[in-house]
Amino acid sequence: MAAAAFVPAAVLRPGTVFAQAYPSRPVKLISPYAAGGATDIIARFVGQWIGERLNGSFFVENRAGSGSNIGTEAALRSDPDGYTLLLASTANAVNATLYPKLKFDFLRDSEPVGMIGTLPNVLVIHPSVPVKTLPEFIAYAKANASKLSVGLPGIGSPQHLSAALFQTMTGIDLPFLQYKGGGPVINDLIGGHVQASFASSASSAEYIRAGTLRGIAVTSAKRLEILPDLPAISELLPGYEATNFYGLSAPKGTPQPVIEALSKELNAGLANRELVAKLAPTGLTPHAMSPAEFGALIASETEKWRKVIKSAGITMD
Repeated sequence: MAAAAFVPAAVLRPGTVFAQAYPSRPVKLISPYAAGGATDIIARFVGQWIGERLNGSFFVENRAGSGSNIGTEAALRSDPDGYTLLLASTANAVNATLYPKLKFDFLRDSEPVGMIGTLPNVLVIHPSVPVKTLPEFIAYAKANASKLSVGLPGIGSPQHLSAALFQTMTGIDLPFLQYKGGGPVINDLIGGHVQASFASSASSAEYIRAGTLRGIAVTSAKRLEILPDLPAISELLPGYEATNFYGLSAPKGTPQPVIEALSKELNAGLANRELVAKLAPTGLTPHAMSPAEFGALIASETEKWRKVIKSAGITMD
């Protein structure tokens, strides 16, 4: 009986022996954003979870700049050996159109591992704006577009694209004021220097609950647990959805057994209450996917945002 349990290495499928020894050295997870904030929390907790499950060491390296392109390029140009991973996001789908001269093609040059979850935005206004519901906001914006400035953190940001999609679907021509980050937008919104924004749920939820800002609706397809009283924009505008997805990707050519091992542990983490609780303060809604499903999502989001960017005439100039 003992002999029957032995499987010669020669009959193992290609890459299995490598996967069984993986990881034999520290694994680098590149987060293409600055340290701190929701993205950093997501990367660190997910990396820690997978590392513990695989009896290895995972560490986060922040490589910010150029709308996530610097970190993404560094990850995709790394050896496809499973020892460099990327915290992928909606930015990768958006940048395929927004930056026409990239030195990489994300769909071509990456291997999807799996999705982590989605982080929606919130249409939020200063309390002085005399509306409380989404229909009221749309009516007010159509009648007072020149008086309603919308603060947004940067061209091509998830918040900017949430606003652009909203503008396209409602026909409202809103004046967008671009900032260098989400923090300054929130500060000016609280101060009444801008009247509205599409802010991340993570950064705006506490102000909405305190009444400092007024939440109108969320950009996800469904309502959020952290802001259950706010409707989804899709309840009034069917088909509207603008969420920032996060997931793990690897350089093209990374051994499939390694991709499968990473995917298995990632999805196990998304079903673990302790890990989900750690991620909850970011506003993330966990969503497990297979590598193939995550790859299909990235392709779909790339095409979706290509249409929005072209329709809205968004450029980096």
